[in-house]
Amino acid sequence: MKSYSKTKVLRFLKVVVIISSLFGLLSIVLEYGFRISGKDVLVLHYISLVVIGVFILYQYVQFFLSDSKLEYLKSHIVESIISVLIVVELILSLFNLSLVEKIGRIFNLKNIAYLYIVFAQIFIVIGIIVGGLRYNRKILQSKINPSRLFILSFFFTIMVGTFLLMLPAATVKGSISFIDALFTSTSAVCVTGLITVDTATYFTKFGQVVIMLLFQIGGLGLMTFTTFFALFLAGGLGIKERIVLNDLLNEENLGAVTKILSYLLLITFTVEIIGAVILFLSSHKSFASTQDAVFTSLFHSISAFCNAGFSLFSLNLMDPIVKTNYVYTTTIAMLIIIGGIGFPTIMSILNFRKITERHRAINFNLPLQTRIVLMTTLLLIVFGTFITYILEYDNSLRGMNFFAQLHAAFFQSVTARTAGFNTINFGSVYVSTAIFYYFLMFVGASPGGTGGGIKTTTFAILIKGTYSILKNQKNVVIKNRSISNEIVIKALIKTGLSIFFITLGIFFLTMTEKANLADISFEAFSAFGTVGLSRGITFSLTGIGKFVIVMLMFIGRVGPISFLYTFMRKPEPVYYDLPGENISIL
Repeated sequence: MKSYSKTKVLRFLKVVVIISSLFGLLSIVLEYGFRISGKDVLVLHYISLVVIGVFILYQYVQFFLSDSKLEYLKSHIVESIISVLIVVELILSLFNLSLVEKIGRIFNLKNIAYLYIVFAQIFIVIGIIVGGLRYNRKILQSKINPSRLFILSFFFTIMVGTFLLMLPAATVKGSISFIDALFTSTSAVCVTGLITVDTATYFTKFGQVVIMLLFQIGGLGLMTFTTFFALFLAGGLGIKERIVLNDLLNEENLGAVTKILSYLLLITFTVEIIGAVILFLSSHKSFASTQDAVFTSLFHSISAFCNAGFSLFSLNLMDPIVKTNYVYTTTIAMLIIIGGIGFPTIMSILNFRKITERHRAINFNLPLQTRIVLMTTLLLIVFGTFITYILEYDNSLRGMNFFAQLHAAFFQSVTARTAGFNTINFGSVYVSTAIFYYFLMFVGASPGGTGGGIKTTTFAILIKGTYSILKNQKNVVIKNRSISNEIVIKALIKTGLSIFFITLGIFFLTMTEKANLADISFEAFSAFGTVGLSRGITFSLTGIGKFVIVMLMFIGRVGPISFLYTFMRKPEPVYYDLPGENISIL
């Protein structure tokens, strides 16, 4: 067949596939997102089967018309596997050897026909995701600024999440206001955990799964998440895509981007699965069914690692099922810490180059940033535990034994910087304790982590910078390494902008909310730091107040500097220096 004719046929089939995929997606949304009758469901099932038929036809035509069959299979491995599986299943069905039927018998399913539909719908969703991921590569090749691309990806995910949460099947009552759906979606994508409606009782299982997927995507960063799979599907990245990802991942070595993306996903899913298993083993006897125990354990493991703070217990971790289950709460704390220290830190720990014995001590050759992150994180946890215990031992920790008090103080110290889980009532803590938590929430997690805040490295640079100025030193020096003035200035700007946005949020909230300043300030710091703790005013926020918190969560997650970059034009390069002038600031 001539090249022109091939192109024409493939273009026509591609349009048909896109249209049929949209119908297939619509049928799935209608079936699971709305409460519809059995007859209508049957029609939707027929649509799904037709879409699968079109999909198979398109893949085989593409394969036979491709110039290099092997290259096509390499670059379309997922679609090829799906097509082969479907054809194999059809052939086996003719000889009464259906694999789907065997799966149905294993799980004692009465309606085997419905299982075929479920698999068909799964294939449709995978096909749409694969198509979207392939388009993701075109986005990386565009001229969009990486910071703007990052922010747009979060905004897009939030709006999709809002739409899904507004579907009737997502909520028990069948409806939710736009602002509450937007608030919940933003809180999930920005891994905050503040809620205006109870996640455990207001949302159905479908709605809870949507929320879980949102904070999983938000925790990893949408572009990172999709780029990994685009890389897997397309067989590699070009130099331009690597440069964009270099900006998004803060990785200097372009050749290491592929490796980092692979490790990032592998580490994330491995840690979350291990966490879910431990949570399940320590709590499954407290649930009515194994299915509930599995889902709850997985939900909380992902929520903890992503520092999201969402819980399927109405009382969060104050629920009697888990409050005194120290294996459960300690596992949650460990997941929070691992997710919060950041992927660069985890990678450097896993890939340390030398372990040498000097003076009977093991010396880890770790990068300076890793050492700063680990030391600052440890100091903040220890300091936070000590201060919480001293301030609250006769208040919110009263009635507990010493170990329980110490563990509760430790847990709150961990969660207050990034996550939002709680085993004590933050509405009852002293105002002095709440003010101390302003500081913890403001510092937040570490670079490349799943939490918010100004980051532990920024805080460390500010402390060392202040010390250097007081000592009249020329440069900021940490561990015999000089920190460039550019980094110090960025740390100061980031801190200043963060204080500005938090203050602005508090200003607006004092005009819209009937609450005291301490509670409003706590809410604003929690939202901007994407922490998720509250002193009890989130449920009573006005519509405008909810929108203010939404903006604080969004800006806090993407970063104040990146947020402002989206509204600025790319500056023209300057090749000259202007005369200097001395201005007193003392």
